[in-house]
Amino acid sequence: MFPLEPDPTIGRWHWRVDMNKKAFATAVASVAVAGTIAAPAMADETAVTPVEQAQQAVAQAQEAVDQAAAQQNAQQQDQVSAAQQQVADAKDSLDQANTGVQDAQQGVDQAQQQVDQAQQNVQQAQQNVENTINQNQNVQQATNGVQQAQDSLDQAHDNLQQAQAKANQTAQNADRLEKAMNDSQSIRDDAAKAKAKADKEAQEAQAKVDATDKTKLDQDTAYKKAAADKAQAKADQAQQAADKAQSKADEAKAKLDEATRLAGDANDPAKVKEAQDAARKAGETVDAARKSQAEATVAAATAKTAADKAQSKADKAQKKLDQANDDAASAKAQADKTQAAFDKASNDKTTSDKALDKAQTANEKAQGELAKANQNAADAQAAADKASQDADAAQSAYDAAVKAAADAKKAADEAVKKEAQGAAGWFQTDDAEQAYKYLTDSSVSKYLEYTHIGAKDDATSLDNLLRALDMIDECNRLREENGLEPLKVSETALAMAMVQANYAANGHYGHNYQYENTGENLAWGPSDWDPYDGWYTAEKANYDAAVKSGDYPDLAALSAYDISLKYPDLYQKIGHYLNIISPDYTATGMAYSGYGANKYSHGFSQEYFNEWNSYNKNDTVYDAAVYRTMVENYVNQVRSAQSTYDEALKKVDEAKKALDKANQAKADTTAAQAAAEQAQQAAKAEAAETAKVLIAATAKSQQTQVAYEQAKSANDKAQADYTAADTARQSAQADYDEAKSANDKAQADLKAAETAVGQAQTALDKAQADKTQADERVSILTDAENALAQAKTTYEQAKSEADQARQALEAAKADLDAKQDAYAQAKAKSDEAARQVKDLEAALADLDAKTQALTAAQKDLDAKTQAYEQASTARDDAAKQVEAAKTAVKDAEQALSDAQAKLEQAKRDAKDTDAVKAAQAAVDKTQADLDAAKQALTAAQAKLKAAKAAQAQAKTAYDKAQAALAAAIKAAADKNGSKTDNNNTGNGSATVSGAQTGQTGLKASETAAQAAAAKADKVMASTGANTNGMLLAAVALTGIGWTMLDMKRRRMDVTARHSTR
Repeated sequence: MFPLEPDPTIGRWHWRVDMNKKAFATAVASVAVAGTIAAPAMADETAVTPVEQAQQAVAQAQEAVDQAAAQQNAQQQDQVSAAQQQVADAKDSLDQANTGVQDAQQGVDQAQQQVDQAQQNVQQAQQNVENTINQNQNVQQATNGVQQAQDSLDQAHDNLQQAQAKANQTAQNADRLEKAMNDSQSIRDDAAKAKAKADKEAQEAQAKVDATDKTKLDQDTAYKKAAADKAQAKADQAQQAADKAQSKADEAKAKLDEATRLAGDANDPAKVKEAQDAARKAGETVDAARKSQAEATVAAATAKTAADKAQSKADKAQKKLDQANDDAASAKAQADKTQAAFDKASNDKTTSDKALDKAQTANEKAQGELAKANQNAADAQAAADKASQDADAAQSAYDAAVKAAADAKKAADEAVKKEAQGAAGWFQTDDAEQAYKYLTDSSVSKYLEYTHIGAKDDATSLDNLLRALDMIDECNRLREENGLEPLKVSETALAMAMVQANYAANGHYGHNYQYENTGENLAWGPSDWDPYDGWYTAEKANYDAAVKSGDYPDLAALSAYDISLKYPDLYQKIGHYLNIISPDYTATGMAYSGYGANKYSHGFSQEYFNEWNSYNKNDTVYDAAVYRTMVENYVNQVRSAQSTYDEALKKVDEAKKALDKANQAKADTTAAQAAAEQAQQAAKAEAAETAKVLIAATAKSQQTQVAYEQAKSANDKAQADYTAADTARQSAQADYDEAKSANDKAQADLKAAETAVGQAQTALDKAQADKTQADERVSILTDAENALAQAKTTYEQAKSEADQARQALEAAKADLDAKQDAYAQAKAKSDEAARQVKDLEAALADLDAKTQALTAAQKDLDAKTQAYEQASTARDDAAKQVEAAKTAVKDAEQALSDAQAKLEQAKRDAKDTDAVKAAQAAVDKTQADLDAAKQALTAAQAKLKAAKAAQAQAKTAYDKAQAALAAAIKAAADKNGSKTDNNNTGNGSATVSGAQTGQTGLKASETAAQAAAAKADKVMASTGANTNGMLLAAVALTGIGWTMLDMKRRRMDVTARHSTR
């Protein structure tokens, strides 16, 4: 063995060079011959040599045979000859057994055809009986009666279905409207409660507003605010006077303290001079302050005059405003009274107007509903007619879809059969009769027991067929890289490769040599393995390494045949590679088998044909690309049939749904038609009733209109009076606001002027005080004792004035607090009155909203109550129609039962007629013929079983005879010094064996003779010659070697196997 990979987990390559000579072996015994004649490693897989060269090689080999024949052993020759005769006899027996099986199978097929025909005859006769019975006049009349009864029952069922649909619809409609009515009643009750609550809240708010005179409260608030403002001004003046008196007292106290201190400085002339200068300057400051104080006093007097005038004007405006408020309040009371009367008249008018509007709307609606009902009735009739037409169309579409699905089902079933037939089905489709025969006929292909057509892992499955085409494409790619023409695809070679791959994958690690004149590569490995890694890549590396080594002179220039002659050991390592790149091959077939004892023993096989191959006559050959397209289209067609069927089923479902929908629409439109007619009658009654209500509402509306106009006139006058009074009030209010604003400004100006006077007076006082102080200092310094006494008197007087001013301030603050409290109380009452007015406005708005909601709820309730009453009546009518339809169905069912009974009786009576009896007799005869045909089939099947058993026995005997012949040849070789290397596993080893003999070592002379014969055999075949009978049958035994020849022509193959075990 030659290891291609050093890793033992990957596996090893095993080589075997086999020389296939069916019942043919040669033995030559001459060292000299071995030295002059090279042993070929292959025959028809290699390049063709000239005829003359082949004839010369045969002559040389014959000479060697003649020399060996002179040394043969007669006894061993007899043993081999006897074994050969046994093989021939066993082969004849096997051929006879095969013929017997074929004949028996033909008998079974004929018997089966007779059974099938007999069954058809029985069925036809039985159908004839049935037809004869049906043609009886009484039976036909009864049949028509059954059909009529069935039609009546179908119509009754349709009517019941329509009535039930209508009843369901009207019941659902009544339930829906009843719920809507109850919901509307609840809403109306809630609206009434909400309106009553809002009415009560509005009345309470009105009572609070009526109990309060907001206008007087606002006036009182304004008056008290003015009083509080005046008190504030007086308090401010008192505060200023108190502050001024206190300041004067503080100054007097300071002067007293100063006089006391300065009494001691009277004897200092400098201090006296300083005091005199300060007194002079203080006098100047007093003059300036006195001038400013005079000017401020004039301005204050002017402001006081303006303020008094503004106050008088404001007081007059206040009185006028008070009178206007009283007048407006009186007019408001009258206006409220007339407004209430007007509101009542307006409400009455609104109610009557709404009633009139409602009556008009109801009448218009009723008229509209009547027109709509008339149109709906017409539309419902048209819809019912269209729905009936649509239902008929949908039925037709459904029937067509069902037929299409049945056709698609037939195609899908056929596709399943084609899928199951795998490549065999494809060969039949492509009319590849020869390929189909090699794949299925045991007379041309052995070992078909390992091929299971179409099975998943079988080489014949469609998936493995596609994989084989992928490998052929790879082979052609490799040939293209070497500048060779691509191989075409031979369907015969494909069939052979499939048989061989299945055989190899079932534990047969070698060639079986069953196909002549073909090249073959075999390999074993995992499913995802690429055999070209070994056949081409590894062996090309061997070839390139051999060329590069120089150990094989002229190797690159030698043909494959020459290499097999000159370097047979090397050829054992590159034979697959040379097959792939052989220019002699023109067509190929490839196969992969997923069978195997483990994942490393799947089989790969490739067969090679040359242009003179005998299979070409009846073969079907294509370009690889064209063939791939053909196969892929076939596979897609087969595998799309199921999806086509699924799509057809989907369309059947869609058509069925459309049919159901159309039938439902037909039932719905029929029910809708009946409902539309009822609605039309109800609409007519409603229109008449609403017309009566409209007349009464019109009269009521006219009465309320008169009362409304009278109330409106009185209210308009009262409202005009109130408007005039309110306008006067607003004018007085505006005058008052203007006078008050002017007064407020005048008072503010007065206060500012008085403040300025005070500030000027303060400045004057200070200046005078400063002068007085300065004078007093001078006086003190000049008359210290008198000045001190005067300071005491001044202080005591200032202190008394400050106390009086403080008492006046406290009285002013008490008066301010009282007036501010009175203002706060008045403002709180005025604010409360304003809030009550806002509450009343909100309550009235809410009352109006609740009143409108109640009116709308009542209107909705009235409409829904009327709708429910109509729907309830329709529901009751529909229920009565359902009961009537059920009764009609029961009557129709009974009528159908009676008609069927009459039909059965008519058929029983018809069986007694002569025509039926004659037809029945024909049935009995065809049944007897069928029984006889079945018996004949059983007998034929028994013969087939016996023939197959005999075939199996003959095959066993033939195999044993071949084994005995091989043993005899091996014994002769061993006795004469040959070495056997059947189990050689050394690296780089090769063994050579005859067909069916195991692995037997041959010497160079034997190899040369066989190679020459093979070469001549190939050349003769290429020129149309037949080498059968050209070789002599002889057995020559010598001390060196032996060879055996027979009369049959056979090629020699150089083959190999790959294993990753």
